[in-house]
Amino acid sequence: MLPNYLYETLPYGYMTAGAAAVVFTPGYVAALSGALLILAGALVWILRSEHRRGDRHKLQLKSGVLPFWVYEIQPFAYVIAGLLCWQLSNNQFVYPFALIFIVVGAQVFVMRSSQRKHQLPQAQRMSHL
Repeated sequence: MLPNYLYETLPYGYMTAGAAAVVFTPGYVAALSGALLILAGALVWILRSEHRRGDRHKLQLKSGVLPFWVYEIQPFAYVIAGLLCWQLSNNQFVYPFALIFIVVGAQVFVMRSSQRKHQLPQAQRMSHL
């Protein structure tokens, strides 16, 4: 069994390793591999976040336009698109748009994570008693 601090940081580690692979490794295969690693970390984060939500009743009352998974993956898709534009483009005029994608994705991620009411996992609750 993994220690709690390692378990909780795994999705962020996946996303950081994927971003590093996209940015620092040249080639399309490395960019695709990094994008998939970011996506894997994002999916783990989304699943954990949905499982820990304490405000599910509010979530059921909302009916958005986008399907659930499209809405949830949106900030990560922005970051992936920005990193891929940054790495794979040879045109210097694309770089500002890539930076905008990355900043908007990070902003949406921070806003969503700060708005969610998470409950502690059951194992953490018992260890604090």
